[in-house]
Amino acid sequence: MFERIVEIENARKANKLIKYSREGLKKGFPQKNSCGLYWIYTSYSIAELCNAQSSSKKGAVNIAELSESRKKLKHIIKPETDNKFWIVYNGIGGGGKEDSNYDLGARIIQEFSNHEGTGSLKILGSSLNDLEKWRYSYVVLDKDDYDTNKINYETNWRLEYGWPILSRR
Repeated sequence: MFERIVEIENARKANKLIKYSREGLKKGFPQKNSCGLYWIYTSYSIAELCNAQSSSKKGAVNIAELSESRKKLKHIIKPETDNKFWIVYNGIGGGGKEDSNYDLGARIIQEFSNHEGTGSLKILGSSLNDLEKWRYSYVVLDKDDYDTNKINYETNWRLEYGWPILSRR
């Protein structure tokens, strides 16, 4: 498992950070029904996260509460320098044709959009909605590999490389 986590991290590092736009996802977006891991990055500071107003929609992550309660914890990922993008969230996404609301691309969209559905960051509904300060990246996995190992990959990546401050579990 450790070797596979290192492979996933190397793939993440090899990928460029992708900008999300209000018009949607233009390029660099995962193909429909793909599955894998994704990371959300911001250049907002921890202080800005601690003072954020979260979306009022059901299922919104309470950005300020999580940030405030975790900011001093040793294994939480923190920004290396001011105004540099740093990982604040990671997750998994994948579903077949019968479950395209939860495929990799749909999960990324859900983190940014201010919808009523599943729990997510709902960035565009928060006070931290300047999309110039947000990026994402992802690694696509084979469906069988994903289905078998997704929770272990998500958790073990966090245990090895640090826990993103806005990842709840």
